[in-house]
Amino acid sequence: MSILGTGISGLLAFQQSLATTSHNIANAATEGYSRQRAELSARPAQFLGGSYLGQGVQVSNIRRLQDELVGAHLRSSLTDNANSEVRAAFAERVDRLLADESTGLAPTLENYFAAVQDVADDPTAIPGRTVFLKEAETLAARFGAVNGQLEEQRSLVNGQIKTTVEEINQYAQSLADLNRKIVSGSTSGSPANDLLDQRDNLLNKLSEKIDLSTSKQDDGAINVFIGNGQALVMGGGVRQLVAAPLSGDKTNLDIGFASSSGGQPVDVTRFMSGGELGGLLETRASVLDTAQNELGLIGLTLATKFNEKNQMGLDLNGDLGGPIFDEVPQPVVHKATGNTASNLPDVKFADVTKLTASDYQLSDVGGATPFTLTRVPGNASVALVAEQFATAPIGTSTGSPDVEVADASKVTASNLRLSTNGTIFQLTRLSDNKTETLVNGVAAELGLSIDTSTLSLSSGDSWDIKPSILVGDGLRIDTTGLTAAVSPAKNAVPGDSWLIQPTRTAASNIKVAITDPEEIAAAAAVSANSSDLNTGTATIESVRAFDTSDSTTLFQRAIVSYDETTSQYTVNAQNTLGAWTDVTSSATQTTTDGVTTITANGWELKIKGTPDDGDEFIVAKNEDNPGDNRNMLAMSALQDDRLVAGHTTTFQGGYNSILAEVGSETRQAQIARDSSAVLLADAQAQRESISGVNLDEEAANLIRFQQAYQAAAQVIAVSSTLFDTLLSAVRR
Repeated sequence: MSILGTGISGLLAFQQSLATTSHNIANAATEGYSRQRAELSARPAQFLGGSYLGQGVQVSNIRRLQDELVGAHLRSSLTDNANSEVRAAFAERVDRLLADESTGLAPTLENYFAAVQDVADDPTAIPGRTVFLKEAETLAARFGAVNGQLEEQRSLVNGQIKTTVEEINQYAQSLADLNRKIVSGSTSGSPANDLLDQRDNLLNKLSEKIDLSTSKQDDGAINVFIGNGQALVMGGGVRQLVAAPLSGDKTNLDIGFASSSGGQPVDVTRFMSGGELGGLLETRASVLDTAQNELGLIGLTLATKFNEKNQMGLDLNGDLGGPIFDEVPQPVVHKATGNTASNLPDVKFADVTKLTASDYQLSDVGGATPFTLTRVPGNASVALVAEQFATAPIGTSTGSPDVEVADASKVTASNLRLSTNGTIFQLTRLSDNKTETLVNGVAAELGLSIDTSTLSLSSGDSWDIKPSILVGDGLRIDTTGLTAAVSPAKNAVPGDSWLIQPTRTAASNIKVAITDPEEIAAAAAVSANSSDLNTGTATIESVRAFDTSDSTTLFQRAIVSYDETTSQYTVNAQNTLGAWTDVTSSATQTTTDGVTTITANGWELKIKGTPDDGDEFIVAKNEDNPGDNRNMLAMSALQDDRLVAGHTTTFQGGYNSILAEVGSETRQAQIARDSSAVLLADAQAQRESISGVNLDEEAANLIRFQQAYQAAAQVIAVSSTLFDTLLSAVRR
């Protein structure tokens, strides 16, 4: 190559270097821009005259200065920071709401129980009773207000989830479009650097929304996976996310992948983590759901127990008390979106003191134990016990046995089969094939009593026995409507499931039922006295009503007499006509640590000490005793009783637990936010040190390349002079 060609190669190379440097300077403030550098290499030498003669320079590549590991680290830092920012923001709001004296529940609970004690101190004072009702109304209103504030936060979370999903879809579509451009625009394995920058910038923005991972294809396209490895972008293709109530809970938006055939979206909520979307889902589950469920559990338990206590006493008019609070709401049940069955199980409260602050999933799994109950979240299995059974003959068998629970501790939720060989009946538990022969109609080891009097004794006859009402965690679940519907379309099939929310909305539905202060039942319903003729040392320790459903029977005058011959008490009750009836056979009595407890007609009497033969104790309606405060003292004692969350804490202790849990979540989110911000700053600095534009360096390069360009131009000028000289010599 001639000197002219060598000079031109240098001129062109340094021209491109100047253009690249100018491009860097122009994009110094462009978000996501990666610095570029013109890579120069010598052209292949020419072998001439026994030596290799250089032929100048060429631009081998416009290199984009970027490190994929640093870029992945930056995306991870962006994900963590966005996640903790969202969690901290919502947790701080909820923490302020619950802990503040003006918006929280703690002061109102204190005032309520103080009013209860005031009535107990002076049960006949109308002002004290009026204050109690006002405090009850204030407490109910505060439950509703706090729950309403939590619902507002839930609405905000759901709104942001929907917006975030829309943004993820937009970023995913843009990434797919860029993939196609990069693949189609690539030449010699060198795609357009600016398109790669745009793609990386989109990946950074997407990583703020959701945790992601990437893999590169041979053609330069990039695949994007989110959550637990779910494909979002595959080359030029993209899958769309949807935000919809896929679990059946209309108040919560779930995340799913849209079906290409237009069918039901695939629920992937449990796989979504990291970034803003993961932070929103975590906040909803660990802060809002927990706080709202526990708040509802406290309100539900408080209203239920105070209603029970007030109905066990007498008001100022001498009548049995009624509920203080309106009928508490029953559990809310949602069917899963993909259920075959249209029916819902009938779920009621069996014992509110055994409830937990969880949602539950009831699932039809088929098999010997067709229904399972798990806590949500966590999927902890709940032990179910059958309370009632449905029976049906198999084949040509006739009749239906009457099944009752004899020992609940031995009964499970398994299906059973009753069969006969023509002589005896055998009962088999299908979950483990445990078989027991009925003795006098009782299967003692399986805990059931079965009336077979209406059944045939034909050999080979058998009957299905299936649980119809299941009990677990304080819930009573009637599944009859799921398996015995007239329409087959309403029957459950394996795979169907239902979301049960026992306490989610309870706090918003608590209302005071009593308006007349005289209707507060401060006095005990029954009283007991020892006969003046008693000669023993036995004394009455306590008496109380425990069942007021039959007030006529409860208020019958009863005489409890000690029989030295049998060492037992006999109970005789006087009806409204004055006739006496021996009710000893329907009464129960137990003795523990010298205290004998006798129950009859809905009351319980405890006698301590040693009676003599014929000693009597009289139980009757507690009349003409307006100063009696025993029932109100029992209400006041509820403040210190561990009645919440399976008898683990008190009402105020339960609320303090909410504060502690939310406070802990808030603190953890704040620590994560602060630490992730530092790590993000470090990751950004590391990325800038590699890919960022340094204007001082670029200015120096600009001068260097300008001088090189001028030198190459001078080579061309020298070449021109030499050529002119050569021509002049030839002309001579």
